Amino acid sequence: MKVGIFTFPNSQSFGAALQMYALYRAIQKLGYDVEIINYQNQYMKSCKHVIGDSLSKRVRLFASNMIHMRQRKAFLKFENANMCKYPSRVVNDSKKLYDIANRYGAVVCGSDQVWNPDITGSDISYFLSFCGENTKRIAYAPSFGVEEVPDNFGNLISAELSKFSALSVREKAGSDLAKRLVGQELTIVSDPTFLLSYDEWTSIELPHRFSNQDYILYYTIKSSESLWRQCKALSKKTGLKIIRVGGNAIKRIKNKGSMIDYACDLSPIEWLSLVHNARYIVTNSFHGTAFSIIYNKDFYVEFSSHTNSRLKQIVELAGLDARVLKDSVEIIPSNIDFVKVEENMRSIKKTSAEYLKNALDEAKKYG
Repeated sequence: MKVGIFTFPNSQSFGAALQMYALYRAIQKLGYDVEIINYQNQYMKSCKHVIGDSLSKRVRLFASNMIHMRQRKAFLKFENANMCKYPSRVVNDSKKLYDIANRYGAVVCGSDQVWNPDITGSDISYFLSFCGENTKRIAYAPSFGVEEVPDNFGNLISAELSKFSALSVREKAGSDLAKRLVGQELTIVSDPTFLLSYDEWTSIELPHRFSNQDYILYYTIKSSESLWRQCKALSKKTGLKIIRVGGNAIKRIKNKGSMIDYACDLSPIEWLSLVHNARYIVTNSFHGTAFSIIYNKDFYVEFSSHTNSRLKQIVELAGLDARVLKDSVEIIPSNIDFVKVEENMRSIKKTSAEYLKNALDEAKKYG
């Protein structure tokens, strides 16, 4: 059976690219012929992963894309080298998806915030509305990213959700919202990155020139003065250099600090290498936290009022609440007991792998 994955290809997000790769490989390992459906609607084409569509945000996005062209090419190279995308040219018109759906016995939507109307522009296609009766709909760990949706959008998606043969979400907040829409409990599964092993991730890393140093990796998705202050305090205590993910060549040139450097325009597999080889990781990112757990790295994470529930949930599941930073408390260097963490994560990993296998096997049986 041929399986399509409906997610966020062509994105310059480490999390989006790596969760897509993980789901692709997990389905492939189950023996299915799998493709990434190469779709990006017009809203996301102009505002890709940027909340809101104001002119100023579009201008900043365009300028960022030009400055970080190397990174954009690196992401596309990673996707094209490791996954089969169909069609080869990006589809921006949702009407063309109806013909594409006929290629597949099942389409899996997820993971990432594919059900977040603020990111997709309320595109109902992400609820697989283009799939006919002969194409089974499966949800693997999608996220709404919001706790409520407008009534008119809720009515649309509840009708589409009722047509899924298998429904799961990534966090309890999403399960609660979906339950209000469809009247049933949904399975909560892990992010797809946990479906692959440590060895599977290390096998695709591309060493970065900083990887052979001893360093603290600082990776955030939201700017945080308090987290940066705590990271610098950790550097002072340990004598370790900080490698800050992001920035650009101008920042590197202006940087006068011998204990700080910038890792600019990384590919996803260079980013993996930097996570894997760090002594400590300081982050407020879900995937920064997820890969710290996968790679057994000592990490510290900051929650804020804007923190997505999936990040809080993975920290709680792993039993790592002690690694959550408080604004008024400096980091005390310490080691995580990853034997205990693996015990804590074993159940959700097992449930997630079984859910995906059973959903696809059922689709194959009745498709």
